[in-house]
Amino acid sequence: LADGRSIWSVGKPQGSVDVIEELPSPEDFWRRYIQDEGGDFDGYGKPVLMKNAARRMPAFQKWTDQYLMAKYGDTVLDQVETEKKETRTKFPHEDWTLKKFLKRYHKSVLYSTATTPQTLGQEVYLLPVMNCGGYSKKLAATVMWMSSGSTKSVIHQDGQDNIHCQFAGQKDWILWESSAPLKKRSMGWVLAEEEAKKDPAFKDAYGQYAGKVDVDNVDLDSFPGWDSLRWWNMTMSAGDCAFIPRQWFHFVQSPPMRSISIHVWFHGEKFDFRGCEALKVKGYDISNFLFRIADCEFGYEQGKKGSGTKCILTRRKEGEEL
Repeated sequence: LADGRSIWSVGKPQGSVDVIEELPSPEDFWRRYIQDEGGDFDGYGKPVLMKNAARRMPAFQKWTDQYLMAKYGDTVLDQVETEKKETRTKFPHEDWTLKKFLKRYHKSVLYSTATTPQTLGQEVYLLPVMNCGGYSKKLAATVMWMSSGSTKSVIHQDGQDNIHCQFAGQKDWILWESSAPLKKRSMGWVLAEEEAKKDPAFKDAYGQYAGKVDVDNVDLDSFPGWDSLRWWNMTMSAGDCAFIPRQWFHFVQSPPMRSISIHVWFHGEKFDFRGCEALKVKGYDISNFLFRIADCEFGYEQGKKGSGTKCILTRRKEGEEL
């Protein structure tokens, strides 16, 4: 029998990702984190935990179940998962009202992975580090994650840069650098649609991920490479935001407590320096919260003509409270 160990107890832990207490300017954020200029991950980016970055947002201050039920109960969630330990093999529910979800999620394995509804997006802002630089033209998607906790993801990577903000609960992350040799059969990596042709267990699965690796019981006899990988940890508490660079591999779990977070996927490979000056000339303070998620379009795809996005400024210039 293999000596199975949790994903937390294999590999070579490198400690925490960078943690910052104050947000840098959009340009500094791009140089230091999205690009990691001059650093170990130059050109690939490095993750960072931004403590308390979401605390001024209305979502952090208001989003109790009672408030969401009363104000947004009729809002539709386009996807509700039926498993808390992700396998990508179970079909989700579609088009549930928030009211229906809120009545059930504390007593079941339901997990919202819905596109952030426009209504709730009125109470969530893009972080000021995204106020300029051209990101608003390259917004890919936004997702609202909500559960009663005890969730576990598969080990995977995303093709977009990710800013993820936690409004309730906690999320614990393991991150492996984008150059880590994970995408091999010898690491348990699968292309689900191909795997399904050989293994019926992947019949309805999708995408690429470490589908043969059980995060609670890593089989090091079959996949010994996992014990030689460097990894970093990150713990997000309510009010925190994090940046996860494109192509960094990650695993995410939450303890058994109510959890709400929202992420924004975007493409930040290039920085448009003109946009920041243009906002300043118009009298905007680019260190303030300026754009709500509801003010923005999503759907950008690299290389796809006509998929560019934009955000509309609806805030007054100075002194307006969130």
